[in-house]
Amino acid sequence: MTFREVREQLRIVGVLISKRGSSIRVNHFGGMPETACFTSSLDEALTAGLSMARPKHLPKNWCAHR
Repeated sequence: MTFREVREQLRIVGVLISKRGSSIRVNHFGGMPETACFTSSLDEALTAGLSMARPKHLPKNWCAHR
């Protein structure tokens, strides 16, 4: 996957992703700096972003398609 594809997938579920050098930052729209996740892998960024978007109290299949 490309950075652009990951960014579009996460944007749909309300998560922002940005890149500076080799560091990728993942956070909610308007999220505080404390809630940001930093990684250098697009796969890890996608996984972290999707887990941020999925409410923990709902079944996973309810959040599969937004």
